Amino acid sequence: MTRAYDLVVLGGGPACGPAARRCREAGWSVAVIEAGLLGGVCPHTGCNPKKVLMAAPEAMAAAAHLAGKGLTGGPALDWAALMAFKRTFTAPIDARVEASYREAGIDVVRGRGVFTGPRSVRVGETELTAKKILIAVGATHKHFTFPGAEHLSTSDAFLDMDALAGRVAFLGGGFIAFELAHVAAVCGARATILTHGDAALRRFDQDAVARLVAATRAMGVEVVLDAPVAAIRRDAAGLAVETPRGVFAADMVVNAAGRPPALAGLGLDAAGIAATSRGVTVDAHLRCAGNPDVYAAGDCLDAPYALTPTADLESHVAGENMVSGDSETIDRTGTPSVLFTLPPLAMAGLTEEECRARDLSCVKKETDLASSFPWKRLGETAGYAKTLVSPGDDRILGAHILGHAAEEIINVVALAMRQGIPAKALREGIWAYPTAGYYLRYMF
Repeated sequence: MTRAYDLVVLGGGPACGPAARRCREAGWSVAVIEAGLLGGVCPHTGCNPKKVLMAAPEAMAAAAHLAGKGLTGGPALDWAALMAFKRTFTAPIDARVEASYREAGIDVVRGRGVFTGPRSVRVGETELTAKKILIAVGATHKHFTFPGAEHLSTSDAFLDMDALAGRVAFLGGGFIAFELAHVAAVCGARATILTHGDAALRRFDQDAVARLVAATRAMGVEVVLDAPVAAIRRDAAGLAVETPRGVFAADMVVNAAGRPPALAGLGLDAAGIAATSRGVTVDAHLRCAGNPDVYAAGDCLDAPYALTPTADLESHVAGENMVSGDSETIDRTGTPSVLFTLPPLAMAGLTEEECRARDLSCVKKETDLASSFPWKRLGETAGYAKTLVSPGDDRILGAHILGHAAEEIINVVALAMRQGIPAKALREGIWAYPTAGYYLRYMF
């Protein structure tokens, strides 16, 4: 059976919606193909459930910081209740998204789509043809082949545990490892982070990272660098993770070593689409190299960011370009990234190392936030900011913030960067006092 559409989208996550809806509003016939849950990783097994599970640890950490400063005792964790609360957010998503698409007149096709030609995709026994195709398949878990790799669990499994494992080891030194290790540790597990390289969180400013790693170790998480996993074996005590730095005992070992693009088995060659291990190759209009009738958006791209907001932005741009004839180019200026740890670490723009690599002159300013009122009143002991400003035109090149409210402060800085607002405006702004945002005037 063959079905013809104006647009077929492979993948039903954040990179799908804006483009699918824009084309449908333009009168196009649209089909969305999804083998898993509609809505993608973020609302099901990523950003949203992670933040829900972080709510209780945030409260517990806040109470611990104020112990002896007006609080005695502390909250008790109920993991089962916390997990049940999380599921109230995740359980309705798939049906809600499908109903929304169908109400908009967008067909939903369940199954794995595979290219059979430049403008055709097969799902089971059905072939879908289209004038335009959008690849929005996202990313997947990294595959390991070392002995005992079958013992690895995923972040998906961690985020849906009925009971928290007593000892959890996280393989990787990025977002997933640190965020979930903080949840596990504050909730009572013994958490270990094993990263194969000599540094953690390489995308972030390393001066800020050093302070976060110190805070992570202070909460009881073991952070081990230069510890690539050689093997995992099961013994009488549970799981033993073998590394050059020693053997680490665990009840659960989570694969948190990054998420490569989910392109395997997609049949890109049949469509003449170019891709690397980093993702699909696209131009500034998000057209795929080798096939101008196919666009791509989201985590499957070879692009600087793999974030929900950039997936949404890319989908908007791709959708507009398909309808209008490539009138827009992608601009990711002022994209903020946040590591939701305790405390959070946020950034926008370039790091100091990147400025040096690009031979960009910058004025660096470092601020000890932990000694400032909004952080001291909460009993916070980790707080730091580094900003980088171009001396010639006062342009904000980068900002790196560690501590309470970092995830909200960075939104202001990212907006200023995107709109070309100079650092002077942040220094001279009238900010509500005494808020964390007020201290932007001192950070620049």
